[in-house]
Amino acid sequence: MEQSSKVSVLDPRGQPSGVFGRRLDAQSKPSDILNPATQPSSDVKPITMAPRLNSLDGKTVYLVETGFGGSFEFMQELQDWFSRNMPSVKTLIRHKRGTMFTDDPDLWREIKSSGGCAAILGVGG
Repeated sequence: MEQSSKVSVLDPRGQPSGVFGRRLDAQSKPSDILNPATQPSSDVKPITMAPRLNSLDGKTVYLVETGFGGSFEFMQELQDWFSRNMPSVKTLIRHKRGTMFTDDPDLWREIKSSGGCAAILGVGG
């Protein structure tokens, strides 16, 4: 599989609104995203968030852990919560490759093609 030369990063100003930042080069330093000289970028275009589901009953929810310390354990606890409190919801834990800031098109394809209705991304801690 060919490694991408770009990584996706969230624009720190846009996290609550769902606005995504531009793509940095793979050689970029993590601090580049917080550089006020390059944020905000005029090439950042807002996108809408997915519409909220009326109900999760009978739906499949992907619990995506990012590899951050404690995220897998957090997703296991979340899965246990769903099984106790919303047993009609099917949950699947998946590991997202890369870091919390990198794209994982194969995982997004899997979620879409398998009928995943929602995804929760978590970092734990």
